[in-house]
Amino acid sequence: MVAVKGSTQHEMVVVRHRPVYKTFIGLLIIGIMASTSYLTYRFGHQQGLALQQTVVRERDETRRRLELSERRVAELRQQVADLKLGGVVDSHATEEVRQTVGELQDTIAALGEEIRFYKGVMLPNVGDKGLRIERLDVNATPEANRVKYALLLTQVVDKHDFVSGGVEFALRGVQGTDEKTLSLNDLVADPDQAMRFRFRYFQNFNGEMVIPQGFEPRELLVTASSSGRNPQRLERAFDWAPSGG
Repeated sequence: MVAVKGSTQHEMVVVRHRPVYKTFIGLLIIGIMASTSYLTYRFGHQQGLALQQTVVRERDETRRRLELSERRVAELRQQVADLKLGGVVDSHATEEVRQTVGELQDTIAALGEEIRFYKGVMLPNVGDKGLRIERLDVNATPEANRVKYALLLTQVVDKHDFVSGGVEFALRGVQGTDEKTLSLNDLVADPDQAMRFRFRYFQNFNGEMVIPQGFEPRELLVTASSSGRNPQRLERAFDWAPSGG
């Protein structure tokens, strides 16, 4: 070959023309790119699923803890309510117990009084023997001027024979500016009512008295008189203090 002066000379290489090979290489590159994209997608998808599962687990755990907390709060509220209610119940129970104890103590005292009473009647060892005005109870009623009375007479003796006689009431008080004394006939509905007694050990008298309007009672004088071989006349004054109502 003849060289031309003053021009650049390039080497030329002769390559075999292979169209199938080029197509294969192109497809191979496309396949690699597709595989890489697919693998990247799969990796991202799996990472997303794992992250989603983690989030779901955390959400479920949070829900569970919230439910436990709400349940605990409800339990604490119930406990507070129970404690408050328990305090009220305990207070009521304490009051009921206190009242029951008081009632039992009153009952015991009353029974002790009854026992002493029966011992005194059945087994007397006191110097003051004979007929006795043992007790008088006066109780108010819903009617302001009406009261109920209960009188107890006893006989304290070594040998219990029958004793008989009668009882009188005298209610002393003030009406206006004047002192006044009312008899039983002035106080009961039946003026002819007689309070007679006959007993060996004891006898009760129960009835009602009506206090006249404007009369202010101060004292009730009870007189018991026995008849027989050894008659007795006893008087005992009781302050006017009706109980109950």
